[in-house]
Amino acid sequence: MSDRRSPRTTSDLLLSAVRGRSGGAAAIARVLPDWTRAICRQHGLLPGTVDLAHYSHWAGRSFSSFDAAAFHYLAVGSGRGWSPRAGFSPADYCRQNPDVALAGYEPFAHWLRFGREEGRGAAAPTDPPPPDIRHLLGHRRPDMAHATVDVVIPVYGGRALALQAIDSVLGSATREAFELVVVDDASPDPLLRSELQALAAAGLVTLIENKRNVGFVGAVNRGVALHPARDIVLLNSDARVFGDWLDRLMTALRTPRTATATPLSNAATILSYPATLCENRLPADVDIALWDRLCAANDMPVVEVPTGVGFCMAVRRACLDQIGAFDEELFGRGYGEENDFCFRATAAGWRHVGATGLFVWHRGGASFGDERKTLVEAAQSTIETLHPGYAATVGRFIRDDPLAAARRALDVARVRADSRRKRLSFESFGPAEVETPGERDVLDILLVPDLPPYVGQYRLVPQGLGAVPNLPRCGPTTTADSLAALLSDLGIVEFGGGKGGAAAAALSRKLQGAMERSTNGGAAANGL
Repeated sequence: MSDRRSPRTTSDLLLSAVRGRSGGAAAIARVLPDWTRAICRQHGLLPGTVDLAHYSHWAGRSFSSFDAAAFHYLAVGSGRGWSPRAGFSPADYCRQNPDVALAGYEPFAHWLRFGREEGRGAAAPTDPPPPDIRHLLGHRRPDMAHATVDVVIPVYGGRALALQAIDSVLGSATREAFELVVVDDASPDPLLRSELQALAAAGLVTLIENKRNVGFVGAVNRGVALHPARDIVLLNSDARVFGDWLDRLMTALRTPRTATATPLSNAATILSYPATLCENRLPADVDIALWDRLCAANDMPVVEVPTGVGFCMAVRRACLDQIGAFDEELFGRGYGEENDFCFRATAAGWRHVGATGLFVWHRGGASFGDERKTLVEAAQSTIETLHPGYAATVGRFIRDDPLAAARRALDVARVRADSRRKRLSFESFGPAEVETPGERDVLDILLVPDLPPYVGQYRLVPQGLGAVPNLPRCGPTTTADSLAALLSDLGIVEFGGGKGGAAAAALSRKLQGAMERSTNGGAAANGL
């Protein structure tokens, strides 16, 4: 399987020649209409996708045809952030989906072909109501007397999310003895404060109450300092954990010279899944606990990362003793404190790992609300000043992407875990939008033609399963052995064919052979 970009074509060169040149793009559309149309179709811009009147307003000029407007958008408008239709901003889409820009896709084309099916750009689902305090009080008390680790949750607002986080920790089934330390940073919510006090009175949490608001990092440090002999897990109040999460996280932490361990999450920058670098907005009906179980079953090794991510980060006490706690003076309001800590630890000979064996849900951004953008920008500047080369180090990690194998394994496991019969077929113009009647026992996996810069390759898009963007691309040059292994891994038992050109026909013949090989291999493995 190859995820490499396709060689540049004449169409690529033509588009590049007029990129950013409004007059040049209009002239090409006028003189070479057939070529213009082909380039638009290659990018998936079919008639009606670009709103002629809407885009004309943005561009400040009129267009003689849809293709002229669509080509102008590709050559000029996309780069300038002009909207091709109401409700879509290419600049916002790239900002929210850094992986799309990193892969070289044009944002609107990506959204049309893949992003809608993956749920990108969807509104965040409404947070569920807070658990009833009587339910929380019914949890078994943690074994604080034998605790080896403190789980520290700083709390200020966000009552529903905070109580969900506490509920998930108290309800988890872990062998590791822990103490749940909640730091109330002078919350303005009297109901939340009273509920935290009730949990403390019941012996379920240890409550630290700040008389005044000291900021996120100060609250964290108060929790960190409570038991100087214990390791720490920092957990945001907008996170949820599952199963024996703490056992798996601490196993990752207790590898040699490891200062921090951070799990996979839907919103954890370099440790984000399904799409890396993104805050993946998961639909309310997603079984996130299943994702966590699949991570555990995949049993992938830890991956060394340049920095932990503070939403859920286990920290070795020996490292805290050596380099000190989080810097309240420079990062008091939050954001960046864990990056500074991790780079100080690295300089002292420690390392940091991504714990690929668990998945923790994270609401993302809820801890800081509207302040977030300002805090992030200030933190990035401060970290680069303190640790020159920070951005370059993280950038190299993103380009090398050593976590790709873990994300791909989870994609495969999610497809495999679906109980429906898997059927593979071609789709020429993107994912189907209507379920085929009478086929609810079938999971259709479409081979969708990829977009520039991956023309000639295909991506696998399971219908209705949500985002699985890490499955490998395939094409006419993909070997039969690789295809057979992929089909077997995904549990695909049927090839439905479909429409497509010469490249699709060549791949179709190879898929038929690979399907036979995969089926025969599975039968042999079962002694048939």
